[in-house]
Amino acid sequence: MNTQSEHTGVSASGAAAVTPTVISPAAPTSGGGAKRRNPLSRGTRLLPAWLVPFLSLIAVTAFFSLTAGDRFLNTTNFQFLLQQTAIIAIPAFGVTLIIIAGSIDLSVGSVVALSGMVGAIVANEHGIVVGLAAAILAGIAAGFCNGVAFAILKVPSFIVTLGMLSVARGISIKISGAQPENVPDGWLWFGQRPGIYIVFAICFAGTAILLHLTSFGRRTVALGGQERVAKLSGIHVNRVKIALFCFGGLMAAIGGIVLSARVGAATPDAASGFELTAIAAVVLGGTPLTGGIGNVVNTVIGALVLSMLLNGMIILGVSGEVQLITQGIVLVGAVLLSLDRSKIGIIK
Repeated sequence: MNTQSEHTGVSASGAAAVTPTVISPAAPTSGGGAKRRNPLSRGTRLLPAWLVPFLSLIAVTAFFSLTAGDRFLNTTNFQFLLQQTAIIAIPAFGVTLIIIAGSIDLSVGSVVALSGMVGAIVANEHGIVVGLAAAILAGIAAGFCNGVAFAILKVPSFIVTLGMLSVARGISIKISGAQPENVPDGWLWFGQRPGIYIVFAICFAGTAILLHLTSFGRRTVALGGQERVAKLSGIHVNRVKIALFCFGGLMAAIGGIVLSARVGAATPDAASGFELTAIAAVVLGGTPLTGGIGNVVNTVIGALVLSMLLNGMIILGVSGEVQLITQGIVLVGAVLLSLDRSKIGIIK
């Protein structure tokens, strides 16, 4: 259908003049109408990222308070929750910085197991101090390998850390002969009160200072916000990436020390599936997988929510399979609520 018709008249000089007459488009019929905006479309976010951890904490606390009652709301269980939160949060601190930088670490569980095993074996032979140093060096070495492969060899962090997940687990099984390794008595301090709280507080304060009060933290945020701009502004991107994964390895190593001290032995299958738990704690804390923003306080809240969720399900007698299913649903739900779709052109 033409949107213009022509009206012909005669000018003063006698020449024909053509005057366009614009016809307005027809109004939409009752069957049409304005296109509705999809609430999940690009540029929308269902909830502010900072609100997700607090709503999750309130919801989980209320649910298990009503369903489990005094079995959940007691001093002994509260102390257990704090200790379990520390075990989750310490490795998650390293994952937090890596995700803020726009990358991912899927090897954290295996590095936790490897560091704990190396530390326990060396501590039994050469003393606790040497064992602690060996555990920390093992974690940093794994992180350094991740960082070099990612930053220098340009292998995506997802693939690099997925490979390290298998490598670190395999080394842990090899050096232990697939058998648990008991830890010395002095090692147990790191998994009991007040040792576990002291280690947690040091890791929390150190990570918070590193992220919020140092140039390294600002470079990490800049890297996650826009890597190309960060590079043009003079930031040594590769150095920051390698340092981030080394820090992630350090936090995983400390987590391995605490976990082995908590259970009294290092096992080659320790922290199996822990990468999902750590990432879930970070995402539940409101740190988006798109990077650029985040803080360690919310990661602690996310770890507490996960601890309460798992603890409450155990109290209610929920099977392990259902616990895994629930944890996966919670992770997807947290991403759904907090993801900033304006930073992603195509979600794939």
